[in-house]
Amino acid sequence: MDDSRRLSRRRFLQTAAASGAIAASDLAWWEMPFLSPRKASAASMVRFQFSVPEPLRISLVESLIERFHKAQSEVEVKVEFVPQAQARQKLITAIAAGNPPDLSMMWDNWLGEFDGMGALEDLTGQVKGWKHYGATTPTAWQTVTVKGKIVSFPWALTNDGIFVRTDRVKEYGLTMPKEDWTWDEFLTLAKGFTKPEKNQYGFGMRGGGTWAVLYATEFMYGNGAQVLKDGKVVINSPEAVSAFEWYIDLLRKHKVTPPSAPTDAYRQIVEGFGRGVTNMYLHNSGSIEEQKKFVGEPNFATLPIPIGPAKKHVSFYFSETLTMFKAAKNKEGAWKFMTFLMDDEPHFDYAKTLGLLPTRQALLNRPPYTQAAYAGFVKSFPFSIVSPYLAYPGWGGKLDSEGVPMFQQAFVGQITPKQCLDKFAEMLTKNMA
Repeated sequence: MDDSRRLSRRRFLQTAAASGAIAASDLAWWEMPFLSPRKASAASMVRFQFSVPEPLRISLVESLIERFHKAQSEVEVKVEFVPQAQARQKLITAIAAGNPPDLSMMWDNWLGEFDGMGALEDLTGQVKGWKHYGATTPTAWQTVTVKGKIVSFPWALTNDGIFVRTDRVKEYGLTMPKEDWTWDEFLTLAKGFTKPEKNQYGFGMRGGGTWAVLYATEFMYGNGAQVLKDGKVVINSPEAVSAFEWYIDLLRKHKVTPPSAPTDAYRQIVEGFGRGVTNMYLHNSGSIEEQKKFVGEPNFATLPIPIGPAKKHVSFYFSETLTMFKAAKNKEGAWKFMTFLMDDEPHFDYAKTLGLLPTRQALLNRPPYTQAAYAGFVKSFPFSIVSPYLAYPGWGGKLDSEGVPMFQQAFVGQITPKQCLDKFAEMLTKNMA
């Protein structure tokens, strides 16, 4: 990193600290790797693709890489920041050409697809000999296990919960629910929050991207639905259809969502809440730190997903992974870098900065995970499960390319909820091989 780049990065970090994007008390930690030269140029290069190139993540990853460089001199990491929308296809193209990066940050719901291509390194033996293997929560390993093989490190863990504007609850004289709230209480609160004349809505529903399917499915599970039963796809069961109808009615009948909901993706639901357009939304803990900056920590809280008619609620676990490729040119260097990132302090700082969850209980016992903003996620641990959509390799890419358009058609009324889930179940069944 040249001097101008170092100066630019330090200025960004100072601005981020001033705006609250990172804690001012953490500024010294972030800046330290950029204040002095790294060790002598490394003897071997590791290529690392990172798939969410937002400014804060870029600075965080660059800081961690600089720390790695200062800690040793045998390996140098070259990071390639790729826009999230292009990352999966770029990896597929690189693998087909026989030139993938040595490792990549990717989502766990991609792993089955890439393993099916024969592209992933089997890390089972190495991981089971790793010093933190036994201390890592078994659920985290489940998210990165494909056909009995551990193919990645779970870099950070997430589950889902509901963000609620507590200041608006007080402003409108509403009742703040408890953690065992129901669908009826959710709808009542969403209606109380909705003030179209003020451009305010009760719930920021997500209609864009993979999680449009996943969030709707979590509500279906609250009505007793399942994706798979006895080896068969049953996501079009009467329980699932009834729940999906209820969910879509939030948009079409009750109008407690913004009109843009059918296409709103991650950025829209997070920023809509931050701007005060919506007063609840479903997401993982990854947007907590942003909301602390947007609305202020005293003005929002998190709750578990509400309990459905089947007297249950479910939250899906996911992980951001560190994944090595079978055709990697520097596997030894990639392993060294991966295990550095998974050591206590780098792992904790990555998760904490992004509002994600570390995968070891000892790290979850530290602030900020003991604070109220994380309560909805911590209290969801007992009923969180690994996403059922990780069951088959062929499902990963199909959720995006085929599943999301089907759900969007249902959101806008082009097809009924039953027609949507029938088509969706057919698509999943075809891709079980």
